[in-house]
Amino acid sequence: MIRINLLPEAKRAAATGGNAQTWAVIYLLSCLAWAVVLVLFFLNKHGVLEEQNAKNDELQGLIDRAKSQSENIAEVEAKLAKSKQLEEVVGGLQAARQGPARVLLELSKILSEGGGPTVPPDQLDAMRRDNPLLVYNPGWDVRRLWIDTFEEASRHCTISGNGKTNEDVAEFLRRLNISEVFDKVTLQSTSASSDREGSPTVRFSLTCEVKY
Repeated sequence: MIRINLLPEAKRAAATGGNAQTWAVIYLLSCLAWAVVLVLFFLNKHGVLEEQNAKNDELQGLIDRAKSQSENIAEVEAKLAKSKQLEEVVGGLQAARQGPARVLLELSKILSEGGGPTVPPDQLDAMRRDNPLLVYNPGWDVRRLWIDTFEEASRHCTISGNGKTNEDVAEFLRRLNISEVFDKVTLQSTSASSDREGSPTVRFSLTCEVKY
């Protein structure tokens, strides 16, 4: 009778089965470790993404507020511009109303005894130092010149009248030239004439601009 010893094979089978179980455990542990790593990686990236989304939302809020403020600024600037235009219109109307009265008052001062043109004192002192011939004569007899016509349109004036002599006409021109109310005074013409009593006079005509 033949006998077969199967004990070594059984040992080998048992050893092989043990190795397979060991590798299976190692594989499962590896998979579990990878799963843990992937979960941690996902959680980390998810946290970074949420943080970036929060920053984006905050930045968008700032942009929206800036746009809102910019719109308000434009509205305020438009209101200020409109207010400024209104102020300019009102100022122009007041100047148009008060300007002619100021011009006539200045002309009255220039032709009043002891009067003279409106001019800043420091400017008058500088004129006396630099060119005394430009300064008006405070002792001039204003009765030596009179005005016949005075016309003003759009701040352009035409004045005509008579003076006893050319020097009287020149004195009147000097006073107009240094006045802060009149500007661009230009003598247009002079001619020989006479007054009602037949005394010789100098007829003059001049143009100028008024500032108001």
